[in-house]
Amino acid sequence: MAKKLTYTSTYDEIGWSLRETLDAIEKHGETKELKYDMLLKYGRLYFVEGNYEKAYKILVQCSIHAMDNWVDDVKEMYYWSARCLEEKGDNDRAISGYLRLLESEKNIEDEAFLNAALDRLNLYKNLSHLVSEFKKERDEELNNPKDLAGKAAKFLREWETKNNQTKHGLS
Repeated sequence: MAKKLTYTSTYDEIGWSLRETLDAIEKHGETKELKYDMLLKYGRLYFVEGNYEKAYKILVQCSIHAMDNWVDDVKEMYYWSARCLEEKGDNDRAISGYLRLLESEKNIEDEAFLNAALDRLNLYKNLSHLVSEFKKERDEELNNPKDLAGKAAKFLREWETKNNQTKHGLS
């Protein structure tokens, strides 16, 4: 099994992951999740190749498939669509896409996604101050939660980090 793709995965990593998805489709049949996964990975491959127009077209197909089939977690598809728009020079729509993604509380619970989106927004000089302020507030919220649920989440994050370090002999 290939490792989970990140926002910085290479062409080869995406290609191997796509191969696994295609193998799963061949073995089990095409499900709505596997088709979504396949289209997303094809879009990412074209993006990494620098073919932003083709990548965007595939991601639009992915979006239509997701809407028609009620696919739940689509933030990566919208992130990569915004990246395509950015590379094609449509910065206003790209910024709007990133900001819309950050409006969802569910999306900002994913730290890898949050950092990827904020890194993109940070490239825009007129937004870098806002991004810095958001990161500062986010760090404060994570490190000094005000509510019981936040304190429990902080405890669990710290416990998981400590447990993983002990497991890997890093303590």
